[in-house]
Amino acid sequence: MANIVPDSRPISRPTSAWATGEIGQTEQLADRYVAATRTAMVAMTPAIARRCILTYTAPGATVLDPNPTAGIALTEAARTGRHAVGIQPRQPQWQSVCDANLDLAWLAGAPAPARTLTGIADPQVANLPAAVDLVLTGVLLDRDGGHYNRALLDLYDDLRGVIDWVWPGGYVIITCRAWHTSRGLLDLPGEVDDIARAVGLAPHDRCVALTSPIRLRPGSAATHIDVMIYIVCQGRAPCLSLRA
Repeated sequence: MANIVPDSRPISRPTSAWATGEIGQTEQLADRYVAATRTAMVAMTPAIARRCILTYTAPGATVLDPNPTAGIALTEAARTGRHAVGIQPRQPQWQSVCDANLDLAWLAGAPAPARTLTGIADPQVANLPAAVDLVLTGVLLDRDGGHYNRALLDLYDDLRGVIDWVWPGGYVIITCRAWHTSRGLLDLPGEVDDIARAVGLAPHDRCVALTSPIRLRPGSAATHIDVMIYIVCQGRAPCLSLRA
């Protein structure tokens, strides 16, 4: 089984580009994810999720994905000893994929449990181990960028619904990429930044995470996903029901 990102600590602070594409996507999925996960990897890969989690949290932290689609962020959180919390995917077809990936993590001996909530009003919220340390989510569009505005509105609602669950100074990371469609290039990272600022998040870092190997041949280029990192302002207090 390929080791997507080494688990050894510590990982240094992020640079402008992360070498998260040296292991192919097929290898990243092998024995760890069901095949249907591949579609979701245009917004977040297991290597990128693991890099975010190992860089911005410690073992035992709580990682939340408010719209997990295939459950990549939750699966990597569980596999690295974090408490994984998700809200049911907005697209029902992803629920079985997410559940299957979390089951694989559990069968492989993932040391931390994963929980899926029905929504922000789910009574299980009161039983979570602590306030959230990291919100990690990816923005996924369909092949031609359809439902673009709907996806942005959903992201706004997702962030607004869970921002008060995060410790002051905690992180919110959103992964996405510019989207090439028959109508031209959609600047999804720029739109995401506008939404994050609108809900009160403070910009912290913006990196690119490579999804293919770095090549040294002239004219070659590695594809990437944007990793947009924000901090929850210190003036906020987490929801009391989430305290340990």
